Amino acid sequence: MTISIGRRALASGIAALPAAAIAQDMAWPNKPLRIVYPFAPGGGDFLARAIAERLRESLGQSVVVENRPGANTMIAAEHVARSDKDGYTIGWVATSTLVMNPNLYPNITYGLDDFATLRMAYRAPVAFAVSAQLPIRTVQEALAHMRAKPGEGVGSVGNGSSPHVFIEMMAGLTGITIESVAYRGEAPIVSDLMTGRVPFYAGSTNSLLPHLEGGRFRILAVSSPERLPALPNVPTFRETVHADLVMRYWHGLVLPAGVPQPIRARLADALGVALRSDFLRQRATPDMELANVALEDFTALIRDEQVRYGRVIRERNITVQS
Repeated sequence: MTISIGRRALASGIAALPAAAIAQDMAWPNKPLRIVYPFAPGGGDFLARAIAERLRESLGQSVVVENRPGANTMIAAEHVARSDKDGYTIGWVATSTLVMNPNLYPNITYGLDDFATLRMAYRAPVAFAVSAQLPIRTVQEALAHMRAKPGEGVGSVGNGSSPHVFIEMMAGLTGITIESVAYRGEAPIVSDLMTGRVPFYAGSTNSLLPHLEGGRFRILAVSSPERLPALPNVPTFRETVHADLVMRYWHGLVLPAGVPQPIRARLADALGVALRSDFLRQRATPDMELANVALEDFTALIRDEQVRYGRVIRERNITVQS
């Protein structure tokens, strides 16, 4: 009799576990959520805050953006990877977080498998510009100049950043020699570009647009597959240099691995609604493409880029110290 009661109790407990988990998922969210943003406040976090506002409306809970800058986004990523798997902590990640860093830092403390992808927020191309102090008006003229003067400086944000990896990819495909000049932010590069202190720039298009009408530099090309609607007269590298010279860096959102699938799916859907909204489109900068890459498709894209850009990093001997 005792054994029989024990078995019934055990069976009842096992049967109750999925129901409890389902009930918990259905009750989610019942407290505020947070988006852990890996950069300092101001500047680029405007989109994260706009997404948080849309999520608040669709989920019925407040969503706070928590800035955790440092270590090339790795501090925030590690924090998210080790957070509770309850769906209340969302990580904001970038190409650097999950593509470049694993190829640059041998002792990195997280990997893609520590996360469950939700959705890419946006992607944008690298812009390549030249100081107006040089009489260069096309990419081909820039390449000829670089061949004639090996080691010309190209300013970009940090060794191993997406723009740096892109210009190294360009150098490898075209046979030029460049000198990467690493900066801590794009504003000082643009300033030096306009004064001619650095002859070339590789970085976000949006950092250049406010200064474009001044005529102190020229945007020669962008790395997107197609021309940007905001810059219809600026060609792509694909059409002017090489078919493989395409790169779009991206930002996206993830959860810690192990969050229940119903919560992950609901969050991915809510993010999709937010990114398709006029509210977000009106706040996106001209170079941003609000993306529709989600869940396993997003994971597959990251894995593909880890291989593609990892090859460039090894072949061009890119290190964070170089």
